[in-house]
Amino acid sequence: MSKDSWQVDIADIDVGGDYHRIILGGVPLPTDLSAFEMRRLINTRFDSLRHLMISAPMGHEDMCANLIFSSVTKDAPFGQVIMECMGYPYFSGSNTAATLFALMEAGLLPKQEGVNQITHEVPAGLIHATATVQNGIVEEMVVEGDASYVIAQELQLTLPGHGVITAALVWSGALFITVDAAQFDLKIDAACFPQMKSIGLALCAAMEADFDLSHPTLGPLEPPKFVNFLGPITQTGAGQFEGSGAIYGYPNTIFRCPTGTGTAARMVYELDRGWMGAEDRLINTSPIGTQFTGYGLGMTEKGGVPMLRVTIASKPYMLMRAQMNVDFEHPQLRQFANLRDLSG
Repeated sequence: MSKDSWQVDIADIDVGGDYHRIILGGVPLPTDLSAFEMRRLINTRFDSLRHLMISAPMGHEDMCANLIFSSVTKDAPFGQVIMECMGYPYFSGSNTAATLFALMEAGLLPKQEGVNQITHEVPAGLIHATATVQNGIVEEMVVEGDASYVIAQELQLTLPGHGVITAALVWSGALFITVDAAQFDLKIDAACFPQMKSIGLALCAAMEADFDLSHPTLGPLEPPKFVNFLGPITQTGAGQFEGSGAIYGYPNTIFRCPTGTGTAARMVYELDRGWMGAEDRLINTSPIGTQFTGYGLGMTEKGGVPMLRVTIASKPYMLMRAQMNVDFEHPQLRQFANLRDLSG
């Protein structure tokens, strides 16, 4: 270990079958930045931190990483920047559940028997969560994310080899191109991952040209880098639904979990087309059979736009607590040397 190195405290958390790396400490950071501002800083100047965490030799592209820091708001002790294969979502249900769980297990957030109320800062703003603890174990994490809305319900896109297809564009903390998997003769199954990756890449390319959209409170948005492949949905009771889906993340990932934002996006999509109600429940199943439960909380409004409030319930599991040695003299880590300037 050289003098030119970081000792980074990490926790790797499984939520729904995906691995979420939580950076609990050891990365020198600037202070007095909101999560929105910290996201912009990392995204524009220090994207190498994301690559360090989710590429060789430290990780792989199907992982997610989350940077934790002291929040500048008096209501939330911690802020978070989410780093994924596609970039920097403003919110992620599974990443936030994993982050709050890691903070509790590390003793940085209270972990009391019963229901624990948590306020947390993500780039989309303040979010609220509850963690249910039984016999010292976090049995369920329920996270309310950014409000969701359908930007466009029936876009016509031309894809090479597929002709004209119909897609929707949905916001749920990130932008989703939302398509019926049956349009491509796809099933929500791991055997279809190669086709989903190819189609997902083509859909993102088709949407990128002349993209110019803004969120009513967050401002200009980047072109969508997620695709929500929708499987069948059925009504199982009054206000109760079960569905399936697969989420593609640019450039080459199919997530193993249903994803919180993907579940919320499915719910507001079905609401917009008149299939679900604003206070209905959806059990959403991933290609590997893991499930998240989304609960509609009714409508709200942001910047004059009606949006759906949703909570996502999941169960996190601890995989590993470790100290990562980031030695900038290591031959494979020299490419990340600009991170030494991160603290300013």
